[in-house]
Amino acid sequence: MLVRDLMLVKVYSCRPTDRAIDCARLMRDEKIGFVPVIDENDQIIGVVTDRDLAIRLVAADLPLSTAVSRIMTKTPVLAVRPDDDLRVLERKMSEQKRSRAVVIDKEGRLAGVVSLSDVVAAEPSSERSAQLLKDIATREAVTVLRQ
Repeated sequence: MLVRDLMLVKVYSCRPTDRAIDCARLMRDEKIGFVPVIDENDQIIGVVTDRDLAIRLVAADLPLSTAVSRIMTKTPVLAVRPDDDLRVLERKMSEQKRSRAVVIDKEGRLAGVVSLSDVVAAEPSSERSAQLLKDIATREAVTVLRQ
């Protein structure tokens, strides 16, 4: 199975100059927890997660008008290509301890998104899916324990 077989192609995104409140409203209205941030050439420069909003905006007591660029996750975003095998995605998710990935085209533009739940839904009884869930959950448990 290829990434293109399970990626979501209707992707909502925002620009780095957008206000955090507008990104949060988009997440609320579309029932999503992950928004890619793209530049004027549709290149991925980061992502905003519901956690970014909670930790970097609300907990930091920043104004709701704060630019997305101030709160987005800028670390290298997990990216795959539509023609990548599902195992490539699973390996990258496991290694990078990420539950979401952006899908980029040949020019590096946003083409879709894929999440851990998409992978598990595609292969619900797969040992690989179970291992992937375990790998990512281990990261989250360690993060909670350190706080």
